[in-house]
Amino acid sequence: MNAPCCFVMGIILGGIVIAGGPARAQVLTPTAAPAQNWVSMASSADGTKLAAVASYGSLYLSTNSGLSWSPAVTASSGTEPQRPWTSIASSSDGERLVAVANFAPLFTSTNAGQTWRQTGPTAVWSSVASSADGLKLVAVDSKGAVSLSSDGGETWSASPAPALRWRSVASSADGARLFAGSDYGTNYDQVPSIYVSTNSGATWSITTAPSHPWQTISVSGDGTHIAAGTYGGLIYLSADSGQTWTGAPVPSYRWGAVAASKDGTRLVAASWEGQVFVSANAGQSWAAAAGPTAPWQAVASSADGSRLFAGIYSASGGGIYAAQIAPVLGIKTSPAGTDISWPASASDYGLEERADIVSGNWTAVATPPTPEAGMNHVVVDSSAGNHIYRLVRRQLAQQ
Repeated sequence: MNAPCCFVMGIILGGIVIAGGPARAQVLTPTAAPAQNWVSMASSADGTKLAAVASYGSLYLSTNSGLSWSPAVTASSGTEPQRPWTSIASSSDGERLVAVANFAPLFTSTNAGQTWRQTGPTAVWSSVASSADGLKLVAVDSKGAVSLSSDGGETWSASPAPALRWRSVASSADGARLFAGSDYGTNYDQVPSIYVSTNSGATWSITTAPSHPWQTISVSGDGTHIAAGTYGGLIYLSADSGQTWTGAPVPSYRWGAVAASKDGTRLVAASWEGQVFVSANAGQSWAAAAGPTAPWQAVASSADGSRLFAGIYSASGGGIYAAQIAPVLGIKTSPAGTDISWPASASDYGLEERADIVSGNWTAVATPPTPEAGMNHVVVDSSAGNHIYRLVRRQLAQQ
């Protein structure tokens, strides 16, 4: 059923186009994913293909933005084990996946998780990241190693990164810029730091990030905007590929995960303290999403940041939740009439209209949208009189 959720309106008054933009706070809605100790999630660019892993649990897949989920089979034979999964990453099309579990080689898939194989070294893996095409991969472990692949996981090599207690790693879309964050060493003699590589892991250099126990890192597609969360502190931001850093206006929490849109403007972060925070301006301001108070540990985002996903670390009362950020409704004049547009990724939104500005029934616009350059376009006849338009969202169904 359609319901006006986080909608944006546009008005045509006698041929004059007026655009408006009221929006409501983000609401996290439960998906059909089971309760597990969710620790990591990955999303395709359009937000339809999802993959998620749980600590001493299973790897689950969704092809419909979380409406339904199915467990993946990663074992070559026999019963699928409950693995100590720690991280998962995806190519932009969702076809190539890489996942890591402690005390095991790396797991890779080239068909959206339908089949898997193990390659590379065995380690106590902390985090894994992927380029947009899924060919350049990087994995870090808590014992100090950084492993690289340039062929989608067919072969792996050791990177000359310093031997630190690595906790997180992130990659730019082309796989050239890598960022890795470390925690304190075993005897607390190693100072936590964030390192950067600009040549796909061939060499590394320390950034000016403050010495905090880094738990999670995200990076924009071009490798310039970084958001890094600490375990018991702030989220820190960089807009110049790690040259300078500033603390974000967020509570001092144990941040478990952070994810970014491709341009780095939209961010979502999960905290153990019970909240998910979102930002629409590259971390300059944040708001808590409406959802359960729970130990959130995993997040993922579509490339445009319009679809957000978050997982709870709880095998008894957890789950994976989704939020659809209200798309911006564009409205402008064109030679053919009035062009109404919104992001094509907002596939569960529909355009409605009514003639009376104050009252009356809303009806679906009969003209189907035409996708172009990532946007849906509907051209209407502005000479037909006053009209008001809105986007409405079909509520995420629970199955």
